[in-house]
Amino acid sequence: MPDYLASGIDVSQFNGNLDINALRGKVDFIIIRCGWGSDSPAQDDTQYLANVRKCLAAGIPFGVYLYSYARNLSMANSEARHTLRLLQGLQPLYGVWYDVEDRTLPEGEALIDNCLAYCQALRDAGFYCGIYSSLSWMRTRLNSPRLAHIDRWVAQWNPTLDWPGAGLWQYSDRGIINGKTFDLDRAFRDYPAIIEKGEWTDMTKEQVISLARQEAQAAVQENERRYQTISQLPGWAKEPVEDVYRRLNLTGTGQEDGKTRIDASPTYVRALVVIRQVLQLMEQQAGAEELKLADAMEEQAAPPQEE
Repeated sequence: MPDYLASGIDVSQFNGNLDINALRGKVDFIIIRCGWGSDSPAQDDTQYLANVRKCLAAGIPFGVYLYSYARNLSMANSEARHTLRLLQGLQPLYGVWYDVEDRTLPEGEALIDNCLAYCQALRDAGFYCGIYSSLSWMRTRLNSPRLAHIDRWVAQWNPTLDWPGAGLWQYSDRGIINGKTFDLDRAFRDYPAIIEKGEWTDMTKEQVISLARQEAQAAVQENERRYQTISQLPGWAKEPVEDVYRRLNLTGTGQEDGKTRIDASPTYVRALVVIRQVLQLMEQQAGAEELKLADAMEEQAAPPQEE
């Protein structure tokens, strides 16, 4: 994992009325929530403007994020307008971030379309823009080549970060500074230099390649352990696999809740089904041979017939 360049916190109205001046020398930056959802003043973060003014007064560079509820492109564009309305006259030196994590958000390409629309609207307006979410979402719902060029702020509350190329890392939600609890963040990129110089570079080619390699490896590993128990197998495979395990006295990889773990890939499952067919064929052949032998022995034992 690369060395981080700066450490900071992210805040919202839930952190209350903060004494940001008291954070000088203890954080290098602060990322401030501006609001949530579509463009309505009722959905502005109630502490946003105060937090911005306090950061400016304290000389602490800040970034901005908006929590998304967009279920379609129209709502995503409204969320972009919401953010732009609150950024008038400002240049956040730690960028603008689209917080994509709510369970009501759409699946598949609809979510990717929303992210692209929001980020492009912010970029067109001259702001550096990236996406915030958890590591699990980055690996699944946001794992699209269409988003590979967009910077990421990854939430993984862990001693290490498992997302190569991330610009920001939210590594804890339990940091204590001046007796108050904060989300803690680390920056791996010099955002003030990037933004002030207008160096609108996103992930490098090497970072994209590294990310693609890691995700491909993770996908292979996940596929190799797709079926943890026999009960999770598709219907066509359950009975054959159970039969093979019983016939060959296989023990699997362990026990969990009274069930035998198999941690099987689709290839392994298909192989077991074929093995079952071979066993059945061998039994049929063995049965036929036994029948022939029994017939032969019966003929030999029979008394000769009188002419």
